[in-house]
Order: sequence, then C-alpha cells, then structure tokens
Amino acid sequence: MITLLFLFTCNLAFAEPTCITNCGRTVCGYDCKANYGEVKCAQTPNGACTSNYGQVYCWDPPMHVRQKAECISNYGQIACGYHCIANYGEVKCAKTPDGICTADQGTITCWDPKYPSNYDIENAPVPNRNPYYQPMFYVY
Repeated sequence: MITLLFLFTCNLAFAEPTCITNCGRTVCGYDCKANYGEVKCAQTPNGACTSNYGQVYCWDPPMHVRQKAECISNYGQIACGYHCIANYGEVKCAKTPDGICTADQGTITCWDPKYPSNYDIENAPVPNRNPYYQPMFYVY
C-alpha cells in the first residue's frame, strides 16, 4: 500500500505506452494522438501531445521532472508545458511545474523561476561541495 501511494504521489503510477495506427502509419509511445494521417507520441510517461488543424505536436519534459506536462491548442496555435492558458487565439505554457501563467485583457504572461530547485537541476547553481567539510552534530 505504501508503494502504491508513493508511486501515485510521484506521478509515476502505471503510465503504459500504447501504439496507434492512422492511414497505415503506426507509432508507439505515451499520450499518442492522430490527426489527418499524422500520428505522434510522447517519448516519456510525463510527456504530452495534442492535435489541432491537421497538426500533431508532442513535448517531453526533462527526465528529472516528475510531473506530467500538458499541451493545449487554440485556433491553430499549440503550446506545451505546465499551467497552460488559451486566450483570444493565443496559447502559452510555463516551462517548469513551478512556473505560472495568467491571462489579462487578451494577453498571456508566463513566468518561471530562474532556478526551480526541484526541476532544473542542470542549470541550478552548484552548491559548495568541499570534500573535507564534515557537518558536526551535537547531542545535548
């Protein structure tokens, strides 16, 4: 039971790849979509796909990101990421799960933290890794 709860909270629970066929073309992966003979799949369980006006677009977050991405489409525009918004034919998404998007008077603004601590590991500042440093713990 604890293992199932852990998998569910990490968003890794039971993501199974699938295969789809459209117009004689078969592809396999995650969140597969087909539209007017074009078929595509995300390559990771946390990836996402969408289709609109004959286009199919898929996006996969970096492997260290453990939250499922989303894709949205509106009037031929497609965007993928996190906290996506469609407004007056414009679509935008934050690039990380820590980001945010908002819509106001026909304009969408998205913001992502410069160094999202849990998601953008390769671009985060490197902490002091002094091999001789040993933290001292005192027991009173």
